[in-house]
Amino acid sequence: MTDERSPSPPARAKPRPIHLVFGGVALAGMIAIAWARMGALGLPSVPSNLDVNAAGLDGLYGLSADDAHIRPERLHDQSREAPICPPCGCPVAAAHGYRNVKEGHIDTGLEELRSALRAAPTNLAVANVYRITMFELQRDFLREARKQGNLTPQFPPNLADEPIRFFQELCREHGTRETKLALALAWVDKMLLFPALEIKAPSSVESVDILTDILEHDPYYVPALFARGLNHLHRPARLVWPKAAETPIDAAAQDIAKCVAIGRKVGAGSARLQATLAIALGDSYVKAGRLGVARSWWQIAQNLCGDDDLQQSIRRRYGWSDGEVLDRLEEELDRARAQLDRPMTDLAMMWN
Repeated sequence: MTDERSPSPPARAKPRPIHLVFGGVALAGMIAIAWARMGALGLPSVPSNLDVNAAGLDGLYGLSADDAHIRPERLHDQSREAPICPPCGCPVAAAHGYRNVKEGHIDTGLEELRSALRAAPTNLAVANVYRITMFELQRDFLREARKQGNLTPQFPPNLADEPIRFFQELCREHGTRETKLALALAWVDKMLLFPALEIKAPSSVESVDILTDILEHDPYYVPALFARGLNHLHRPARLVWPKAAETPIDAAAQDIAKCVAIGRKVGAGSARLQATLAIALGDSYVKAGRLGVARSWWQIAQNLCGDDDLQQSIRRRYGWSDGEVLDRLEEELDRARAQLDRPMTDLAMMWN
């Protein structure tokens, strides 16, 4: 007897819950928005074979979590018998020099730091320690002079014309990108110590000229790109500035965007440094008149690093309306330059 029952219909797939359907649509939409946004925030291209050495990041990035807090003051704690101050590779002479300065043996300590630099002229950490040590000595001298009512103080011989004079000498002997960078940053230090326009403007121009010379030979050298970008960013938007006609309105954004692109390419930099770059890039876009892009980069910075000071800085920016954003940014940048206890030229930010 044959089975005359109809064959069973093929099993039907269970319908997907409606929340999953809408979730998938929403996800696709978010991806589309992200792609569109990245197009709007598109970073410049960098060579596919670019490495950390060409970018000048091999001595600054990639430190372990234990080493990431290295700062010049740690040199004071190094044993006099230690041959090296890790992780930045400072010769023992630099550690001795820094320690002597802090103990009041200023001339001896400064000469030890200069000797360490002559022996290792391309060591950015040693150059940074010497330059910041000199900056602190000059800052403290000016503060004390002003407390005593001296409005036109003159540096003593061991501080006068330094560290510019020493770095100029070092550049003549070793014209490397590292020695030139140190000289350029020394000009910015002068600008920070003496914020009067007649000193600030030519000091910034000197610094930018040196940095541009570096970048003509090493166009992806991040320390010089960032330093030049900050120079452009910190120039007052409403004042006539030397060489203003030669400088594109987005000059700061071009340099800092390239820094961000290089950092993404080589996978270098702490979350704090990445957020600092993103904030600076957002600020640069304010100067370029692209407020929507500026706020997008501030949001990216907010998501990159949860440090309280950075978060507060970003929240202040979120509170600025379109009509006041440029003036408020100028005030914010003025405050940053006035932070002489942690000068913006301290390269320790690069390896912290």
